[in-house]
Amino acid sequence: MPQENLNHIYNAGKYFESEQKLKPISTETKPSTVKRKISVVKAFMPEQEDPFKQKVEAVLKGVEPASAPAMTGGEEEKLVPRGAEVIVGTGQNVIGEFLAAGKSILVKGGAGDRTGDHMFGGEIWVEGNAGRFTGGYMTGGEIQVKGNVGHYTGDSMKGGAIYVEGEAECWTGDHMFGGEIHVKGNAGIWTGNLMVGGTLRIDGDVASFCKTAFAPDNKGTIIWKGQTIWKNGQKVEPGWTNLNVEGKIK
Repeated sequence: MPQENLNHIYNAGKYFESEQKLKPISTETKPSTVKRKISVVKAFMPEQEDPFKQKVEAVLKGVEPASAPAMTGGEEEKLVPRGAEVIVGTGQNVIGEFLAAGKSILVKGGAGDRTGDHMFGGEIWVEGNAGRFTGGYMTGGEIQVKGNVGHYTGDSMKGGAIYVEGEAECWTGDHMFGGEIHVKGNAGIWTGNLMVGGTLRIDGDVASFCKTAFAPDNKGTIIWKGQTIWKNGQKVEPGWTNLNVEGKIK
């Protein structure tokens, strides 16, 4: 498209923005106003002037998704299929929000907070660490994290699966309704707080389980160090006794 046409479109966008009398973005701007202004800028800003998109496109040209390291020991083609969207992870938040079935994202690096937030299908692989609320409110799909995860992993999740190769911080499985969380490393305090369903598995040590995880209305399953300690509202032996001996319920 000729440059004069691009300038015309861009100027039209600026005129539309001024006609709508949108306030400048500030700490006092309401969320709805912020979203409105961003949408106007995205609609009329010449695409080739976006340096971030140019950087991502340059990376994608040199990346072969199928050659990425396997995260769970399976076939690389299965774990990182060709056609996956590749993101250079520098701590961005909300990667894969509302991800749908059939979609896949490979994060080459670290991810910020709320990775896979409200996702209901698809797959996300994070080669580094992920922040807080990973998989929060998810209802389907799968998240695999090669490194560690922050607080509230799987918060209020209702389905899907989260696999963590490293460690999890506090409140893992908080308000968990369904799905599966599997942490191969250690977990922090308040693990399983207010859990009512799903499967929570911690292979490593746990700083403490929250006592609300063992309420009768928790119909889920908790597995610790390879032993089932809670299932369908009831304690399971010998895992339960081992848990009490180590004083892990607080």
